[in-house]
Amino acid sequence: MTARTALIVEDETMIAELVATMLESDGITATICPSVAEAMHQLETRPCALALVDLTLPDGEPDAFIAAARARGSHVIVMSGDPDRLARYAPLPLLEKPFRMKAMLEQVRQALPVAD
Repeated sequence: MTARTALIVEDETMIAELVATMLESDGITATICPSVAEAMHQLETRPCALALVDLTLPDGEPDAFIAAARARGSHVIVMSGDPDRLARYAPLPLLEKPFRMKAMLEQVRQALPVAD
């Protein structure tokens, strides 16, 4: 597994692309997955160090993906515009939409510190 890789599991293209751009500007290779199924496939073929996961995806709940990513040692940050739904995923790091890119990068940097 490459230390600075991330899956962005997000079906809203504009959000996914903005997050990917911010991660890449921070030296993280980002792959966008618009569905749970695609995220599972990516995880099986190319493990990642971090997954940023929206909780509302077109093909269902991301719980199985989150469990699989954590089982493989990936850090997981969950994102949602629904604060009640988001709270159910604590103690994972949480991002309530809309979030500031600075707040997202702070959480990412805590999960994937840059090696000296």
